[in-house]
Amino acid sequence: MRNLDESIKGLREHYLELLKNLNRVLDINIEMLEKSSFDKALYGECLIVEDTINNFEVKIKEDSIFTMARFQPAAGNLRLLIMLINSARLIERMGDILKANLKIIKAIEKDSPEMKKELKNIIYPIAIKTKNIYEGYINAFIKSDEKILFSLLTMDEEIDTLTKEDTETIIELMKKKPENIQS
Repeated sequence: MRNLDESIKGLREHYLELLKNLNRVLDINIEMLEKSSFDKALYGECLIVEDTINNFEVKIKEDSIFTMARFQPAAGNLRLLIMLINSARLIERMGDILKANLKIIKAIEKDSPEMKKELKNIIYPIAIKTKNIYEGYINAFIKSDEKILFSLLTMDEEIDTLTKEDTETIIELMKKKPENIQS
């Protein structure tokens, strides 16, 4: 890192790699939902990719702090560095949640085969919409286009609506078959 611009360029590249890795974990979740079954190989890949996400999060945070200390950037670049630190932390947390989803799929498959069949119908549409929003976010970051981000807000409302409908469906399934409650 010879200067501020090179440092920021490197951080943006690391952040894109972080985003790509989270995108892969999201893809793994979608693949398992499509199959409606737990796949050990995909889960193993998820563990490796999620570990990579954790490493990128630490690297981005450390390099951002180093860049702030070394170059004392002006307001615009300082906001970018803080955004990178905060976003990397959130993306790392999203990776943890997506990894946990796979464990839930495994538990449902084991404990409630009937509920397993419903995963694709209930959760899959939300996963696809989430992926579309996430890819829109990546695109907005690459292009530095905040208008793309504004258009994503309406998609978030669609996910909220689907989530409410899915919750009602799941409650009905549990009422019909109380053995599904635990899973």
